[in-house]
Amino acid sequence: MARRYQIISSDGHLEIPPDGWIRHVPAEHRDRAPRLIALAGGGEGWLVEGMPLIHNGTNIAGGRKMKIKGSSYWDEHGVSAPGTGGPEQRLREQDHDGIDAEVLYPPVFIGRYIENISDPEAYEAMVRAYNDFLAEDFCAVAPDRLLGTALIPVTGIDAALAELRRAKGLGLTSVCLSHFPNGATTASPDDDRFWELALELGMPVTCHVTIGDRNHPMLVSAAAGRYEPPTVLMRGTVPPPLAMITSMIASGVFDRVPDLRLYIAEANAGWLPHVLYCMDDSYETFRDVFGDRMKLTPSEYIRRHLMFGIVKDPIAIKSRDLLPIENLMWGSDFPHSVTSYPHSRQWLDEAFAGVPEPVRRRILLDNPVEYFKLDLDAELTATPE
Repeated sequence: MARRYQIISSDGHLEIPPDGWIRHVPAEHRDRAPRLIALAGGGEGWLVEGMPLIHNGTNIAGGRKMKIKGSSYWDEHGVSAPGTGGPEQRLREQDHDGIDAEVLYPPVFIGRYIENISDPEAYEAMVRAYNDFLAEDFCAVAPDRLLGTALIPVTGIDAALAELRRAKGLGLTSVCLSHFPNGATTASPDDDRFWELALELGMPVTCHVTIGDRNHPMLVSAAAGRYEPPTVLMRGTVPPPLAMITSMIASGVFDRVPDLRLYIAEANAGWLPHVLYCMDDSYETFRDVFGDRMKLTPSEYIRRHLMFGIVKDPIAIKSRDLLPIENLMWGSDFPHSVTSYPHSRQWLDEAFAGVPEPVRRRILLDNPVEYFKLDLDAELTATPE
C-alpha cells in the first residue's frame, strides 16, 4: 500500500558527529571548524572558537535517560544513539515514532555557536559545508521525508542572499534564520531584499525559537552542562520570540512585504491569546506613539504573517477557540530533551482527545504541507530495510 503524509513533525534536529559535514569544509578553513572530543568522565564535548567547552547532554536525550552532560553519540556497543545516526536510521526512527516526515533544523549548539568564529570567510565556509552535507549526503536519501532546513549566515545581507539562492539550488526545503538577514538582532528595511527574494524563489522562511538571541538562559545552561532550578522552571514560561515579533511589527516589514510569512519552530502557542490581547491593548492605549505607521493591529499582523510550532503544548490545542489553528504546526523536537519521541503518537492522541478531526489534521498535516510546499498526494520514499 502506498504511503502518504499523515503526520509531519515540523521541528526535528540533525544532531550528529561532525565528520560528515566537516569534510565539505575547504581545506584552508578546516582548522577553524568545531571539534568533538572525548571527555574523561564519559561522553563528548565540542570545542568551538570563542566558546567554552560545549557539553553533549540535552541535545541528544531523545529516547533515553536525559543527561545534563556526559552524553554520547554512541552507545556502549558503538551504535549511533537515537537521532544521531545517518539518514537510513532517521527514517527508521520516524517509523518507530509513528510519523511520516520531519523538518530538520541544524544542531542546536553548533548551528548557533559557530557564529563566534572570528574570520567571516571561515564561518561562511562552515555554513556552506553544513548545507552541502544536508542536501547531498543526508536529505537526498529521502527528500520527501527528510525536509532539510538550510542555515543562513549572520554576516550581512549579501551573504544571506547568496546562501538563500544556494539553498534553493541545492533543493533544500526551507531556510532558517538565527539573526535577521541584515546580520543584526533587530529587523530593518535592509532585510526586505531577502524577504522578497525568498518569495520570488518560493522558499519557506523559518527560525528556531526566535531570531537574534543566542544567549537565552536555557541554551547557555544546556551548552555548559549546568542547570539551576530557577532556569529550569522558567523554561517555556517566557515566550522567547516576543522581542523578534515586536521588532518585525514595529519595523513595518509586513506592510512593505505583505506576502511575507515566517514559521517560528518550538515557540509553543498557549501563551498567544494573552499576548495578542495585551499587544492590541497597548497599541490602542499608546496609539499616539505609532501615529499612522501601522495599518493593522498587532494581532492582525501576527495572524496574517506568523506560524507557530508547538511541541508539548496541550494548552494551545485546548485554546483553539482563541487561536487561529491555521497558524499552528506540531513538532517532536527529536532528539532534544523535551521530545515526545518515541511516544509521539500516544502523546498526540492524548493531546487531541475530544478535538474535531479537521483541527487535528490541520495542525499535523495540512499546515505543514501548505507552508513547506509538499505534495500531499505523492507516494513517499520507503524506509530502507
